[in-house]
Amino acid sequence: MMLLKIAWRNIWRNRGRSLVVLGSIVVGIWALIAAVGFMNAFMVGYQADIINHDISNLQIHNPEFKKDQEVKYVIPEGHKKANEIRQWANVDAVTTRIIVNGMIASPKKAAGVQIRGVDLVNEAKVTRIDSLIDDGAYFEGVRRNPVLIGKKLAETLKVGVKSKVVLTFTDANNNLTSAAFRVAGIIKSSSLNLSERYAFVRQQDLNKILGLNGAVHEIAILTAPQTNDDIVASKYNKMFPDDLAETWKEIAPELSLLQEMYSSMLYVLIIIVMIALAFGIVNTMLMAVLERIRELGMLMAVGMTKIRVFTMVMLETIFIGVLGSPLGLLFGWLTINYYSNVGLDLTEYSEGLESFGYDSILYPYVGMEAYYSIVIAVVITAFVGAIYPAWKAVKLKPVEALHTI
Repeated sequence: MMLLKIAWRNIWRNRGRSLVVLGSIVVGIWALIAAVGFMNAFMVGYQADIINHDISNLQIHNPEFKKDQEVKYVIPEGHKKANEIRQWANVDAVTTRIIVNGMIASPKKAAGVQIRGVDLVNEAKVTRIDSLIDDGAYFEGVRRNPVLIGKKLAETLKVGVKSKVVLTFTDANNNLTSAAFRVAGIIKSSSLNLSERYAFVRQQDLNKILGLNGAVHEIAILTAPQTNDDIVASKYNKMFPDDLAETWKEIAPELSLLQEMYSSMLYVLIIIVMIALAFGIVNTMLMAVLERIRELGMLMAVGMTKIRVFTMVMLETIFIGVLGSPLGLLFGWLTINYYSNVGLDLTEYSEGLESFGYDSILYPYVGMEAYYSIVIAVVITAFVGAIYPAWKAVKLKPVEALHTI
């Protein structure tokens, strides 16, 4: 108990120096939390946008369709299977799609697209693309053959709402066919697929032109939060072994790789900040020890053991870390909490961000596991940073220390 009191008083003998160290710990932790939050905003926003508005949590295909995407490779009894999946636990929504690659042309320009024939009601439940309409409406306002296209694709084709476009593709009999459509709505999204690579049409319209007799190429599944998608995929593959069910990690492995990369970067950031804090702590505590050589020599001369001197110096350092950590965590949490509600507006850089598939408004997020990791890292850093100054104090010889000026 006496060592605790002495260590606490020693901290405030030189208030300026102690406050500088405290300040560096607070700023370091705050900056680390802010950096993690904004990194998560980029990663989570990008990943969530693709999963929620494009690929969904799981997709089901005919295995042959995944290889060539030929029109003839449909899912047998696709609608029946979709209805059955809707009854499963942890499945929030299911939709079916017809998919064909082709061309879209306006009077001024043409571009390659993936044409998606969607079930209007269920597609909105799974991908919520109806909420992304920037101009026009979700398949409304056009009576015959409405189509939704992305904003960048509309700019490329130089078309707007109610403009006429022609879709060209190969039907089920391998015949090249074309059909006129009219733009009902324009989608605005940071997803490159939604913005410039997809054209959405009504499933019944595309089915009639292709001659598929109600067949579908894809079943997309939206699962409940915290659901293990691998379990759902495994269940489907066991029930229908002739089909192929895949999770978003298998469909878009780059997203999984991105997630792992950001996790690694988090630990790299923690290590860099903690190394900087460790050098600051070592420097400050070493100065404190060297200034008190005579005092430490006297304490050892009157009977204080080396282990108690070592413990005292260690406690001084740990106290500084313990004082600085809560303040840094508090400021970091307040910063993240504020921007997670109001968002960080980067519309000045929207064009550059959207070209990489990121939103121009970021909502930082830091999970509790990150806070725990930072607290543990600070405690370890303070402990490690105190070892050398404490060892230096223990190595002092009382007789020599008492004669030090």
